[in-house]
Amino acid sequence: MINKVPTKLKKRRKKFQSHPLIKGNANGALFRYIKFNVIQTISPKDRKYNWIHGLKFFAKKGDAGIVSNIYIKLADYEDSMFLMKHLKKDDVFVDIGANVGHFTLLASGVAKARTIAIEPIPNTYEKLLKNVHVNNLQDNVECLNIGLGEEKGELKFTKGFDVMNRVALENETVPTITVPIQRLDDVLISEEPTFLKIDVEGFEYFVLKGATETLQKSSLKYILLEFNNSGDKFGISDEKVFEFVTSFGFKPISYDVEQHKIQVETSYRTDKFNTILVRE
Repeated sequence: MINKVPTKLKKRRKKFQSHPLIKGNANGALFRYIKFNVIQTISPKDRKYNWIHGLKFFAKKGDAGIVSNIYIKLADYEDSMFLMKHLKKDDVFVDIGANVGHFTLLASGVAKARTIAIEPIPNTYEKLLKNVHVNNLQDNVECLNIGLGEEKGELKFTKGFDVMNRVALENETVPTITVPIQRLDDVLISEEPTFLKIDVEGFEYFVLKGATETLQKSSLKYILLEFNNSGDKFGISDEKVFEFVTSFGFKPISYDVEQHKIQVETSYRTDKFNTILVRE
């Protein structure tokens, strides 16, 4: 196990080196990575970290949705920069699978948009609330401890996987919790959303099926959607999700951060997990 550490660190350094905000200082990012993990291994608990634009967040080891901001300053760089550039003060951002709040904090803390943050797992939801409150964003962020799906009801979710819990599979022999499920159309019945972010560990298709009215709203301009084959476990391919969402008039794009240019793509991104889709 110890012999694998140098190889792992070498891979991490190479990955850090390619990040636009590191600007060649991969050793600095690697130092922050080592420091965080050593401290959290010795004394694992939530600690407060300073972030961009005066934001702060609490994190501990295992909080995969936000800890990389400690090392590389801004995770999901292209997507995060696009969000901060294109969201405005009067817009409504809907963070589906908000996790502990990376995109919620950027949307309401930087872009000043109003956010509806939806996170089904109670423990993760509590961390989300903590990060919203430490930035005094509670008046601009509505947090909902529910899941989303094609129909209203209940679903079993896994527990014990920190922030990586998901909808449980049938006959899955892991600890689970029961979570209330709503349709996004019902949640947003009186809203005019501008931007949806959907990251629900493979359950994206079912969330979209419960959002057909939302997807037709003229206010909705942007969708950030995960494509990483995680829907396979539910019998749903990335191609099926892509075909469904694009049938509502959305096109996949890439975003040049430096030039602020949008390039329309022929399909979802395969070089990274998330794809930004823009209404035609």
